[in-house]
Amino acid sequence: MTTSRFDTHSLDDAIGAALASRHAPLAVVAGEVRRYPADVAPFASVGLAPTAADWVSLGRIAPTGTVAMFVDPGFTPGDGWSVVHEIALTQMTDDDIETPTEPFQEATDLAPHDVPEMVRLTTLTAPGPFEQRTVELGGYRGVVSPEGRLLAMAGRRLSLPGWTEISAVCTDPEARGRGYARRLMLDVARGIRADGDRAFLHVAEGNPARGLYESMGFVPRADLKVCVVERR
Repeated sequence: MTTSRFDTHSLDDAIGAALASRHAPLAVVAGEVRRYPADVAPFASVGLAPTAADWVSLGRIAPTGTVAMFVDPGFTPGDGWSVVHEIALTQMTDDDIETPTEPFQEATDLAPHDVPEMVRLTTLTAPGPFEQRTVELGGYRGVVSPEGRLLAMAGRRLSLPGWTEISAVCTDPEARGRGYARRLMLDVARGIRADGDRAFLHVAEGNPARGLYESMGFVPRADLKVCVVERR
């Protein structure tokens, strides 16, 4: 299951679609190129068939550091840019999941005051990028111990018309085996559906969590590639 530069589905470049729609207020824009502020997420979009002008535009809004973007399988970075890292992903959608009718009672909404614990947990478990302002994307749920330690979390990240991404699914090693990841994911998906969207997620090639997602009813939609690029 693959995508190509001729695909037109909004999820093929979910970063660009989110930044052009629901996350437009957050977008840093130059020409046709968009990115999130670096302290929200390290994501940008030059589209799936960028021009030389697009790479110049990206340089205006990403003058230092690295950015990650969905790219066409035959991707080659523009002049002045190099690939730091490539990640093969499978994108999965909630075609066949059964969400609970009631919220997960042990979970709570996470807010800016929870960011230190969210950063600690994501640093410990490495579910993917999580920055100081990522929580502003909204919809993060977690299980917090009586002592205030965040034991598990999952939340919403990319959001575009009809679709919202489930992301930052992680569990503290001391709390594994309690089913938190599954219950939090279903809880987040329940909220997404209540808002009229469908859920989607990304799983890296070889990640054993894919088995969990498939057992819940998520199905593969496309094999995609993310490239992390930086200016030379």
